[in-house]
Amino acid sequence: MVQIFNILFPLLAVSAVSAIPMQKRIAQTIADSTTQWVAACEKAGGAGQCNTISQTAFTTLLAAGGNCDQQNAADSMVDLAKTLNNDPNMIRLAQIFVQQPRNSPDLLSVPYCQKAPKNQELNGFFHCQFTGVNLNKFSGDQTGNLPLGVSAVNPPGSCPALATTVTAGQQLDTLVTSPGKPIGGSAGAAPAAVATNSTAVKSTSANSTVAKSTAP
Repeated sequence: MVQIFNILFPLLAVSAVSAIPMQKRIAQTIADSTTQWVAACEKAGGAGQCNTISQTAFTTLLAAGGNCDQQNAADSMVDLAKTLNNDPNMIRLAQIFVQQPRNSPDLLSVPYCQKAPKNQELNGFFHCQFTGVNLNKFSGDQTGNLPLGVSAVNPPGSCPALATTVTAGQQLDTLVTSPGKPIGGSAGAAPAAVATNSTAVKSTSANSTVAKSTAP
């Protein structure tokens, strides 16, 4: 009996440990990230272009997205806004979208884009990180560990719109209404921008910087 117990107990212990769910990635309902922008776009008269640009944009938040895909999508959002009388809400929400955290498949920080955006309205904005990622380690080839033109992100994981990380899976546009102050103040403000949020970020230059899915 003792021998049987000595054999079974380690097996049961291993089974119990393996049954504990382990978080291996941080994801979100990506379609929610552009819901407010689509509403503003349709109100401004963007019609069918709104959903097309929105779908392209929110898929950039998946883990498979390139480091600059999110910024490129935000550029498209601003491009359309400029054809619709420079709609301020569309521009403001594009500025917030470009700061939305991207999915982390390995619980590491997501690298930052290393090229300037097409539209000056996006200069100085970069994505927050989700709460729960390792803020000291980044995915990829380690070339995007700091936003373009920035010497340090402080607090780590923050972005101009929010001086903290974003709760895992949450949308930034539900937490803030302002995109915040771009690094160095170089970004063109949306015509009807609201007061900025405070955040501490250091810069190396005054001029730098429709489906739901929870897939990686």
